[in-house]
Amino acid sequence: MAEILGVAASAAQLLDGAIRLLKRVRKAYDRHQNLTEVLDQATLELESINAIVRAIVDEDALQTPAVAAELTKLYALGTKLVKCLKELDPGNKGAVRQIAHQFVHGTKEEETLADIMTDLDRAKANLSFRVQLANVGLTRMVHDTVLANVDVIDRIDRLLAEVFRERHGLKIAGLLDATVPQNDNLVFLSRAEIASLDPRTTGNTDSNITLDDKTIDRIIVGNMARGSAIQLLGPIGRDLWEDMRVRIENNTASGHAAQFAYPTDFVTFKYLLDHQERMAVLETR
Repeated sequence: MAEILGVAASAAQLLDGAIRLLKRVRKAYDRHQNLTEVLDQATLELESINAIVRAIVDEDALQTPAVAAELTKLYALGTKLVKCLKELDPGNKGAVRQIAHQFVHGTKEEETLADIMTDLDRAKANLSFRVQLANVGLTRMVHDTVLANVDVIDRIDRLLAEVFRERHGLKIAGLLDATVPQNDNLVFLSRAEIASLDPRTTGNTDSNITLDDKTIDRIIVGNMARGSAIQLLGPIGRDLWEDMRVRIENNTASGHAAQFAYPTDFVTFKYLLDHQERMAVLETR
């Protein structure tokens, strides 16, 4: 995750520099109407791309490997853009040299700029697609069922909807429109429903939805049981965690407390519970 954040932050920094350079070149060529129109449009486009990148920097859930791959391509294009803009920038050229530069090199550099902006527009579309398909707020469950956190999805969906100027910023948010959340504001989605969001998987009924490798489906930390308390931190009977990744750490039990922090079968649970009750009785004598 830190590596992806670094790529996003670098891309944002590069775009910031390109936008500043664009505005400087725009000012220098103020009387060159055709070029200033191109530069104005390029500035708006870069600001739009940068808004997406900034959202990625701010939201860990959007920092997926697929997004990182698009950011790497975007960074390479941004580097080409900066080089092109430096060629266009009159800088400290004298008045005569500046005019000569403009007439001799202007057309070629304008064409190069136009080509780069076309590539950037395509890169923006690819990055937007990857961001909107991010598996935000999902927790893998048993078999083909996925649990979605409505609060998380809604928050990031609103953020991206503003960036993309669309009703939904996340494709998955559209699946929640017709669902009724449970008391904990969670909804069940099928893997097939999530796969349908990506047009490349349309018609594939055997879709394999994989969550980010760094995703933790269940986090159980910092719980404490004291005295004769019974604390259940995992399922009893059927192992509902068989297809999940779980992080269990820093949980404490003291005295004769019984703490169950991992899936336990009924026989083992009953034995441990009886033992805990016997120890509690002995403690009171």
